[in-house]
Amino acid sequence: MRSKTSTLCCTRFLWLLMPLLALGAGTASADGWWWDDKPQPQVQVAEPFIEWHTGPASAYPVIRVSEKGEWLTLLMRKTQWFKVQDDHGREGWVHIDDLLLTLDGQGEQVTLSRPRFDDFSSRNWEAGLMMGQFEGGTVTSLYGGYGMTENLSVELSGSQVLGSASEILMINGNLVHQPFPYWRVSPFFTLGGGQIYIKPKATLSQPGDRTNWTAHAGLGLRVYLADRYFLRAEFKDYKIFTKRETDEEATEWKVGLSVFF
Repeated sequence: MRSKTSTLCCTRFLWLLMPLLALGAGTASADGWWWDDKPQPQVQVAEPFIEWHTGPASAYPVIRVSEKGEWLTLLMRKTQWFKVQDDHGREGWVHIDDLLLTLDGQGEQVTLSRPRFDDFSSRNWEAGLMMGQFEGGTVTSLYGGYGMTENLSVELSGSQVLGSASEILMINGNLVHQPFPYWRVSPFFTLGGGQIYIKPKATLSQPGDRTNWTAHAGLGLRVYLADRYFLRAEFKDYKIFTKRETDEEATEWKVGLSVFF
């Protein structure tokens, strides 16, 4: 691990960013409403029926069907699913493939775009694979995240670090604050903790395996690419709590490809 002096400035900078994680939470909304300033569009069912689900995925149960000739109001969209409402105020989720078979107010077949940036800014789930360096060793990470609001999300990640002196496994939980979710190149800040397992190489004379708790703060960028994909880059500063007289510190940077749904 690097010396405490070499990371002091970086650590202070990152920990000063922590209060930013709380900003924006009070005004954040869990739903991405698309037509706040416009009349909500309506479509007419042209097929014998289309199915409604309780949530935006085929795994959710079917709650009802709309028959031919029925009008539906489009409320919001989550990637390939639309939340709809009928004349009685009942709501459910319909797949884009079913809505492409409906008619608009002029009797023409509806045209809808596939996942795009609007979907990215209102996503619920994301997952990705990232690679980089952790204190000079090669790190590979898998993560998954859930958006609680437009600005705040929670993530769980697992990482493996292959260094010259040891092999490291890490599990971390993160709270992520994205102050500008509607930007295509959007900064974010992270705060979290977890556990690190360090296994020295067998050929070197070092202390035995050890497991320690960690805390970290970091910052990064999300860059929307196309369809469901975006680029993610991040830097983190770690505090490793040891049983010795002094704790350790480490830095990590990673870049990877993520998908949202």
